[in-house]
Amino acid sequence: MDWNLGTAARTLWQEARGEPLDGQKAVAHVLVNRLKTGRWGKSLAEVCLWYLQFSGWRDVDPNFGISCRMPDDSTALVQLAGLIEAAQAEPDPTDGATHYYANTIKPPAWTLGATFCGKFGNQLFYKNVR
Repeated sequence: MDWNLGTAARTLWQEARGEPLDGQKAVAHVLVNRLKTGRWGKSLAEVCLWYLQFSGWRDVDPNFGISCRMPDDSTALVQLAGLIEAAQAEPDPTDGATHYYANTIKPPAWTLGATFCGKFGNQLFYKNVR
């Protein structure tokens, strides 16, 4: 698995491993949608690591060490990498979402004025975030 796909699969593991399949797919689409905009980087790895916006890449997060030690050929990472690859080729059920948050928390300020794209798993998805 190359660096970009491996980083994206680890990000997906950190962010959505407890989600049902539709939630995992939706988060994969967010990663791909962010890549398409160019705002967060020019590769999947750059998108995932940009300013450590995904908390799993912060060294104080318990998921950081676990995900970094996972071998590329682990069943979980291979399956999640497949979701990333599929998100690059299939229609986007999130309609271009670039942001999401867990429906168990108070809506973040960035949701104001953003376009709601739907609920997938336990996450709410948005685009046109300022």
